[in-house]
Formats: sequence, structure tokens, C-alpha cells
Amino acid sequence: MKKQKINVSTPRLAATLIGILILTINFDATAQTTVNTEASVTIPTGKTYLYVTLQGGDGGHGNSSGGQGAWVEGYLEIGTGTNQLNPGGSLKIIAGEAGKNNNQASGGGGGSAVVYKAPGTSSWIVLAVAGGGGAAGGSNGGAASVELKNATAGNTNGFSYFGGGSAFNDSNTSNSARGRAGMNNNQPTRAAGGSGGNADGGRGFGSGAAGKFILGEMGSSTYSGGGGGGYYGGDGIDGKGGNGGGSYYNSNYFPKVFAMANGTTNSSKDGYVNYQFLDQVPALGKAIKFAYNTNKCIDDYGSRTANGTNIQTYNCTGNGNQQWYIQPEKRSIRSLVDLNKCLDLDNSNTNNGANIQLYDCNGSSAQKWVYNGLYKTIHSGVNSGKCFDAANGSYYSTSNVNIQLWDCQYTNANQKWVIDGVTTVNNPANVKHIVPVLAPNFAVHSHTGEQYGSNIQLWTKDDTNTAEQWDFAGLIIKMRINHNLCIDLHSSNTDNGNNIQLWGCNGTNAQKWLYDGMTKSIRSVINPDKCMQIEKNTDGVYGKRSNVDIQDCNGSAEQQFLIQE
Repeated sequence: MKKQKINVSTPRLAATLIGILILTINFDATAQTTVNTEASVTIPTGKTYLYVTLQGGDGGHGNSSGGQGAWVEGYLEIGTGTNQLNPGGSLKIIAGEAGKNNNQASGGGGGSAVVYKAPGTSSWIVLAVAGGGGAAGGSNGGAASVELKNATAGNTNGFSYFGGGSAFNDSNTSNSARGRAGMNNNQPTRAAGGSGGNADGGRGFGSGAAGKFILGEMGSSTYSGGGGGGYYGGDGIDGKGGNGGGSYYNSNYFPKVFAMANGTTNSSKDGYVNYQFLDQVPALGKAIKFAYNTNKCIDDYGSRTANGTNIQTYNCTGNGNQQWYIQPEKRSIRSLVDLNKCLDLDNSNTNNGANIQLYDCNGSSAQKWVYNGLYKTIHSGVNSGKCFDAANGSYYSTSNVNIQLWDCQYTNANQKWVIDGVTTVNNPANVKHIVPVLAPNFAVHSHTGEQYGSNIQLWTKDDTNTAEQWDFAGLIIKMRINHNLCIDLHSSNTDNGNNIQLWGCNGTNAQKWLYDGMTKSIRSVINPDKCMQIEKNTDGVYGKRSNVDIQDCNGSAEQQFLIQE
């Protein structure tokens, strides 16, 4: 099923365990609807669960980093019982914007929220809020919090949600560093976020009113970042980065839920909300097996969750310590025993033989991985040329084979893994076409053939057209008719919309790409959070002459490709 979109923004996934999930079926992420502004949704009949994921907006960055928005994910029951969502009831979905960027002081991010109103009632119930990140100022902005606590005051309608703080210093008003709540006449609104020293905050739930910076008593206030919005707003701190907003989930309505506070960023992104109505509880766990010996699985030693727990292979048992929650847009692999624990490269060491372990999830590159559907390899976010490896080439061993990092060797059996439901290629040497999912009768093509600077775009798929035939050599995509020419990211620039071209092969990261089998996307090695995307042509459709450029990875159909013979 094609993913529906409402102003799609960049999905990013993360989780800290708050409840133990009971998981029974596969979760079809392609059936999700993504909201990045706001939407009103009626709860349908005939469904039994609502699955939601919320990402708060990031705080703006500048000379310092902004705080990232928080993540909240879980499911709710649909029915007529106590604390169930009633069919015919209303959902208001609000996605938080990123705060505006400024070199001196930026705006706080807006919170993302889902609120509910039962049929025939007038009161809204807050189900979940993912707080927005604090803005950069004289120091880094604070990450949004996942502390689940109530604010102590609110607006006249009885809602106690503070907005993100405007960063000014006013000793006469105790709450001067907090914005107004994201409610207006008992209706959830997408107000503007906490303002920073020189920039407005992003809109979103629990965000403060937009107002330019008011100079405080201290000159250093110019460098004050706005606080993030959320269930409670983060303070704007005089002369410093703002605090992140607070997150919340309604424990009466969520049977199972988890959340995560992320770190800081120099690439602030809007928040979003995904939602999906389901017939059964979604299953998140997947086994990671040897491609050449599928009786052996990656295993969390002894089901332990302490930091430093070793990762090995063992006979597949189906137990929770061999089930992994793989988050492709966050590029993390989490233990289903404890979703707060991630597969981690010990000390970010990329030397051959470096150990893979379990560690507290922290969003660092040491915990980022990409499953390569071309070669069935798992690549490190610290160095894309390094892969998961079974020590000593021992993929036929019965148990206790250590998992380590090693130079990627694309024909090496002890580096090949299979994961259920993931897109893979049987024989990479035979493939030649890159075909967009949205336009399967077209293929990625070099507009002027064997020529430096030739534009990469779509053209009618034709087995005799050598301008659309490619060879995959590790991470490099070469023109099949001329191996001296490669698909290249123009000037190594990963800004959204930058063009992709044909250029002389030079071995730089501008010419290295990862085919992500989890999302069918083609990621840039320069920044694996950036993906190839097709754009509509001059006729307003996806087809002949549709340009291929680079954009934030967002899981949309415009970024999905199949690699075919």
C-alpha cells in the first residue's frame, strides 16, 4: 500500500522503553499517514488499534547547536470501553516546526501532539506530546525532555501546558521565560514557538506566542535561545541556549508506549506525526540472520541489558534477545528486551576487529547503521566502509561467534545478513536499472550519455539504452558502458535540492551511495540522512525528464527505488 502523505516531513525514529511491548504481527510502515502541519481525523469503525509516532520540532541552530525534538511512539485501543478511543471520535494532530536559525540566538522548536475528543463531548484529552528542542544561543540548545511531568499553571481553560519560552530577562515576572499554552478557547492550536534572541520559534503544540526578542537587562541576552514547546515549555535562559520542552503520554489510554530524548543538531528539522489504524497490535521485532546459515541469529548475550553486553551469533530461538527493532530513518537497531538499548560500536572505534555491544541509546554515529539491500551488509554510521562481521569467518559455527566491525567485503559470507521483509537483490552483478517506485516504466538515466556534468534524470525504461544502465561496485555506481564515469553529488553539497550528475570516477564520498533495503532509498555516504529523490517534470508528473536530486531522507515514495536487471 502506498504511504499517504499530508505535507510530509523527515521521519526520524527513536525510543526509550516505558512499557514492555507485546508484539504479534508485522507493522506495515508503508500504510502510515504522515502529518507535518496539522490535521483533523475521525476514528473509523472496524479497526482495533491506533499506532502513533510523534517527533517534536528541533530548536534552531547557529554558532551553537540546537536541541533535537523528542520522540514518542506507541499504540492505543479503539472501542467503547473505558479509556478506549471511541469510533466516530475526533483526533487533532499537530506537528511542531523547527525554530528559526540565527548565528547568535535562535528560536525554540514547537511540540508535536495528538489530542482526542469523544463523540458528543466538547472536552479535548491530550494523548501524547513530543516536546520541541531548545534553541541555540550562547551555548547549545537543550534537547527536548521525556520527563513526563505536568506544568504548574496554564491558561484559563484549565489546561496546564506551558509554551516554549521567549528568551528575555524580566525579573518582575516569574514566568517571563515561558510562552503561552497551545490552547485557544478550549481548542488545540498550532501557536508559534518560543522566540530566541534574534529569531522566531517554530509553531507547534504548547508553544509560546510569536514575539520578537525583548532586550533584557543584560547585553548577553542577545545570545539567548528560545525554549522548546511541549506539554510544558522549556525556559529561555538569559545568555544561553534554551531548554527543551517536556513530553507527555496519557497512561490511561496507552497500553504500551515508549519515548526518547534526542541530542543536539546543526541541521534543524521540523517535527511530524505518523498515524496508522490497525486490526492487530504491531510487531516491531525482527531477527537478523546469516544469509548463508539462517539457523544462526544475532543474539544479545544472556538477554542481558547492561551497557557493554556483548553481541554474538547463536542458534535461532525466536526469543526476545534475538529480536531487534530496526529504525531505518534513525538508523538505529534496538533491543526488544529493552528498547532503551542500542547496538553500539564500542568507543566509535572503526579499526578492524572493533567490538559491537549493547549500550544506552544516545543517537550518536556509533549507534547508526544502514542495511545494504544490494549486498546484505550492515554498514557503520561512523564509517560506511566498515560492516558487521562474524569473527574468524565462522558463520557456520554453532554458537558464541562474536560480532565485530571489519572492512566491508561484499562477497564475504560472514558479512551477509537477512532480515524478514527487507528489499534485497539476488545478484548485484546482474542488475543494471535503477527504477523509481512511483514511475516503474522509467529508469534513472544520464541525459547526455557519456559526458561530464550530464544531468541524472528519468527516461523511458529501455533495455537497449546504455545511458540508463549502471554497474554497482561496492558503494560506487558506475556507468556500465564507461566505468570511468560515476553518479556524483554535485560539489559534495548535501543541501536539499542540490543536483546529481555524471562525473569522472574519483573515489570521493560524493560518488558513494548506500541502497537501504529497509526503505528502498539511496543514501549519500557524505550524509546518510540525505537521499536521492525524483521531482515532478515540467508536465507536473513523475516520468520522462523528472530530475533526480538530494533531499532529507523522509521515507516517501519519491525516494523509493528498485534495483533491477
